[in-house]
Amino acid sequence: MAEAYAVVGIVASILQLIDFSTKVGTRIRDYSSHAGEVPKSLRSISTQLPLLSETLAKLKSASPSLGDTVKSALQNVVDDCLDLIPRLDVILEKVLPQSNESWGKRGKRIVLSLHNDDKIEGIDTRMHKHIQTLIFYCVATLSTLQPSADLRLKNIRKWLGGPDPSQDYDSALKQRQRDTGLWLLESEGYLKWKTQPTSPIWLHGIPGCGKTILSATVLQDVTQYSQDDPGKVVAYFYFSFSNIDTSDADLMLRSLLCQLTLRCIDVPSSLEKAFTSSGQGYRKASQDTLLVILRELLDIFPQTYIVIDALDECNQREDLLSILSEIARWQASSLHLIVTSRKLGTIESSLENFVEPQHIVSLQSDVVDKDIAKYVVEKLAQDTILRRWRDDIKQEIRAALMGGSKGMFRWAACQLDSLKKCPNPAKLRKALATLPSTLNETYDRILSEIDRDYSEYALRILRWLSFVERPLSIREVTQVVAIDPERDPAFSEDEVFADPMWIFDICSSLVTTKEELSPGCSKRVVVLAHYSVKEYLTSTNIRPDLAAEFTMRNFACNDFVARGCLGYLLQLTAPLPMINTDSLASYCAKYWVAHAHASGKETGALVDRASNLLCYGNPAFRNWIRLYDIDRSPGIIKAA
Repeated sequence: MAEAYAVVGIVASILQLIDFSTKVGTRIRDYSSHAGEVPKSLRSISTQLPLLSETLAKLKSASPSLGDTVKSALQNVVDDCLDLIPRLDVILEKVLPQSNESWGKRGKRIVLSLHNDDKIEGIDTRMHKHIQTLIFYCVATLSTLQPSADLRLKNIRKWLGGPDPSQDYDSALKQRQRDTGLWLLESEGYLKWKTQPTSPIWLHGIPGCGKTILSATVLQDVTQYSQDDPGKVVAYFYFSFSNIDTSDADLMLRSLLCQLTLRCIDVPSSLEKAFTSSGQGYRKASQDTLLVILRELLDIFPQTYIVIDALDECNQREDLLSILSEIARWQASSLHLIVTSRKLGTIESSLENFVEPQHIVSLQSDVVDKDIAKYVVEKLAQDTILRRWRDDIKQEIRAALMGGSKGMFRWAACQLDSLKKCPNPAKLRKALATLPSTLNETYDRILSEIDRDYSEYALRILRWLSFVERPLSIREVTQVVAIDPERDPAFSEDEVFADPMWIFDICSSLVTTKEELSPGCSKRVVVLAHYSVKEYLTSTNIRPDLAAEFTMRNFACNDFVARGCLGYLLQLTAPLPMINTDSLASYCAKYWVAHAHASGKETGALVDRASNLLCYGNPAFRNWIRLYDIDRSPGIIKAA
């Protein structure tokens, strides 16, 4: 019954709007037939009114098949048009001369019309936007195109080559605790951002304050808000220091375009033109071309929501900020953009040019601490180890962590991981009394507590994970731990971890796993647990009296990894079918040259191992070129 009332409601509104627009159009045409032309200020709107009536008539015919969400969206547009058309009619009554009026009265009307030109232009602009929206829903309702299955669009998405960020979103969403982030979702500024044309929002905060989880909260909210409405689309991107495919500004653009084309009701003309001119996907599109396509897509969809997380983890930050500035320059009323990052000078000075001050949101401790409290309570209730404590001890834990978190989710998470190791209340209370005060002190303590018998293994793991070109699978990391480039042979099968859990037992809260999607499959990979871990390891903040050996230097670590890759490859002398190409061998074959370049120097040991590998008669050389087709990378031998 409610659905029937909704249909009647939208049909009645459409009929009323058709009637109003027809009357106003007739008034303008009658004047034109007597005066010979339409006033300049009314020319645009006089051509739009017939299109409005035609589109409304089509929507009226399609109304029985419209979903509730679409009816609601249409009702909002039609209601605003019902407000605009009578206002226009009132203005026309004042400014359009009558055929029987004296020249004196006509002159007064002409002067009066000049004072109403701005009002007419404002109505015309809003009417144009509304008509485009109505046309979109009309076409979407009648379209038979299935964008996710359409072969042409599939080929275009393959050509764009944008990475799929869904695994990063899913990972962040799993870490979110129930009812956290509501302070943002229920705020006046956010609700205005979600429902009205407005400035982008910039969420910034210190490392570990939960920006990525908050971006996932926003994504979940706008995805639910856009559900079942073809006029509302959502696209997003997560920059990540741990993966070269998700730290590139150009790949962000490609990913956004791939996501938006999944909701297209037709192939946009700029996209079709770019794909055709590329030789049907033979050549990559330039960044300028990608921006042209994005602008057209923003014009097509009535509402577009874009969420971009961790601008500070992009390795082309200047390029990224230039892209965002260009997008802001378009002033697309359909775009709702949210970005997150740390408050860095270069980012702040750029975003301040187009983000309104009230939309710059600082994730300070007084805002975030409430969410951290919910997180701690949830962990104490759900974690299989922590939930065993008595309620009074849980309260002690909660009080201690809330007293020291200072707005850092990451700090609280590390302390909870550490507290799991306490066997009794006495040890637990001692740990609570000596909690580290900062994130760096937390990492100092984690490193200092690594058993000396296993510190070399931890060092190997952290060196590799800090500088890998792509995330390593759990299996690959169990092998990395057995590579020591200082010895020959470098790889020892006896040091491979039989149980992968040793990786996490040794490295504790410094590493974690996440799901990595690849064509046709998915796998668990091991990464540094947070961007702040890499920043800490590569900084000068490690206390020399505790864990100085873990200080990571770019050149030295890349030299370490390059020699490790070469040492590993040199031991692959068996026939290739006996080598598991899904193991570390494929990584070493593909990326040893990149690490050698990044080392910034040609050490004797590195040159010697590279020379040995590149000896044509060496079985390891033949296996290398079978594992990695060097013809795809011209000049690789020269570079090596």
